[in-house]
Amino acid sequence: MARNKEIPDVLAHYMEVCGETERWITVYEFRTYFHLDESSAHAISGFLHRIYERSFFSYPYRVKKIEKIVVHTPQRRCINRYLVKKRQ
Repeated sequence: MARNKEIPDVLAHYMEVCGETERWITVYEFRTYFHLDESSAHAISGFLHRIYERSFFSYPYRVKKIEKIVVHTPQRRCINRYLVKKRQ
């Protein structure tokens, strides 16, 4: 489902369903909500990084901040969480 061209629409839908103008999300949380497999993770994180570095005029959301979080279960690894915010 989540091919590269579908991710902007899916992210916009996710933000509208949540009903918030600003929200921290992880790729895992996003994939879990839409029942996507692990192969879509790179496309999702790539799009989130793209709207962090530069925003698109026609796209209503952008990533304001990226934080690395250390998770220790079942093994130690770092994941990113993204602060997605609706543009004014």
